[in-house]
Amino acid sequence: MASALLCLESSGNLCSVAVTGFDREAYLQSEPGQKHTKVILGMIRGCLTAAGGSREGLQGIAFGSSPGAFTGLRVACGLAQGLGWALNIPLIPVNTLLALAYIHHETLEEGSRLLSAIDARMHECYCAVFRYENHEFKEVTAPALCKPSELLAIADDNGAEFLCGNAFRIYADEIGDPAPKKLLSTDDVNAKMIVPLARKDFEENKTVDAAEASPLYVRDHVALTIEERKAEKSR
Repeated sequence: MASALLCLESSGNLCSVAVTGFDREAYLQSEPGQKHTKVILGMIRGCLTAAGGSREGLQGIAFGSSPGAFTGLRVACGLAQGLGWALNIPLIPVNTLLALAYIHHETLEEGSRLLSAIDARMHECYCAVFRYENHEFKEVTAPALCKPSELLAIADDNGAEFLCGNAFRIYADEIGDPAPKKLLSTDDVNAKMIVPLARKDFEENKTVDAAEASPLYVRDHVALTIEERKAEKSR
């Protein structure tokens, strides 16, 4: 029987919860602006009920650990830690860019390279390049911050033939036509995408104790100054 896992994702505009391993899988999604903390507990309760499960039946908790918005990453990690401590179960940190890449694993050939990119706000993106090898994605470049206009050059420099992530939707005009590279999706990362990686890592015992869990912050500069906001608005 599949492991009973709770998956949390709040690294961007979406706040989402997925539950797997009970009678059925369940998924809930919301776009609460800056109010992730006001909705996510209710979503967890609703998702567990819809899945026919309970908190006490959970075996692990996965969360989107990076990259993403500073506050959003802390929400998912902090909640996972609190539940992990209370239930005495391990946590599974999941890279958000890897989760976006992994949903395409059935369509890629051995050796293919994919650049995954998401909106980092402040007119920047988080991106990483992965190589699909032996049914896994190997990191070619670590998650990093860049301008939207630099994404295609980064893909070229690292031999990435495929692209995915919401950066290619949000900054489509600035990025331009990605051809001959193939754009596979322009989705936001969500908890449903985290499920297969969480399940895989849990089965391979790639977990951490609640006390050891933490987000990985790619960006140090987390807010625009007044002058930067004015410049961004004028653009």
